[in-house]
Amino acid sequence: MKKKGLLCLLIAGAMALSACGGGSNDGNTSNFNDEVVMKIDGREIMKSEYMVYLYTTTKSFTTVGGEDIWTTDFDGQTADELVEERTLKTLQSVIAAKKYAEDNGISLSDEQKAEVTKACEQFITNVPQEDIAKMGIDAESLAPYMEGSYIYSLAYKALAAECEVDETEMANYFEDNKAQMKDDYTVLDIDSVVLNDLDKANEVVEKAKNGEDFHSLFEQYDIDENAKQKENGEKMSVYKSQFKSSFGVEDIPEVGQITEPIDVDGTYFVLRLNSVTVPEDSEIKTMSDAAFTSQKQADYSDARFEEMMSDQKIEYVDEVYNNLEKFH
Repeated sequence: MKKKGLLCLLIAGAMALSACGGGSNDGNTSNFNDEVVMKIDGREIMKSEYMVYLYTTTKSFTTVGGEDIWTTDFDGQTADELVEERTLKTLQSVIAAKKYAEDNGISLSDEQKAEVTKACEQFITNVPQEDIAKMGIDAESLAPYMEGSYIYSLAYKALAAECEVDETEMANYFEDNKAQMKDDYTVLDIDSVVLNDLDKANEVVEKAKNGEDFHSLFEQYDIDENAKQKENGEKMSVYKSQFKSSFGVEDIPEVGQITEPIDVDGTYFVLRLNSVTVPEDSEIKTMSDAAFTSQKQADYSDARFEEMMSDQKIEYVDEVYNNLEKFH
């Protein structure tokens, strides 16, 4: 994963985790000693703030790499060392964003502050009590840290808006990528039956090939109750590239063909391709321009943040920093 993608994931971690299920929290943080962990450009980073970002970074790493990630070697770095590096990078980014926001009159609206308050309450409710205790937070004390993450996202967008896109480069990007994008974004209209039993999946294939109505087979065999509540719930439209990656295949079936059961992690899909729609050049041009602009803006924002962070002075309080707990 690219550093920018991971950094954005970590910045958003606290907001995202607040919406996830977890353990109930009925403990307290009365024994927590909120000490200064480090200073970044003279700004004191308290233990509670550092631990919030350490927690979201740790959970993001586990989500991406699973529990085995903690025994993985990353070019001579341990996962814990990489987590510490990314946690610091995230804190530096937030501090840089706050300064940029102050200098450019960027602040949270009342609606955005209300979103932060709700996210904090959800976070405290859903994160296990023992982890909340390690962070030494409650919903009120978490709010400034959540607001910092929100400010980062606003500053990132504002920086992206400063980026000027070269029209000639964008046109060249379209010409270079048009053929591949046209293939990737070809739309496949598919009928599907989803099953959790291979014998039944083979039974569906046999009946479908013998001409039995596919919709009737869907209603009889499909295990997705939500899909069955919808009209024509067996139908879906997917991009060709998405189809290949989702089902782990190199080729798409012929129109009208009934596939053999496709095993996706123990779930079986029986599919029938109904139609193939190749996008017009004008559609691809719109998508190409959007992709090119988005990447250029991201590169610009990343470079500006790296520039702002390059001059930051980091001062650790070793006796505190070296004795911090972990979240795995």
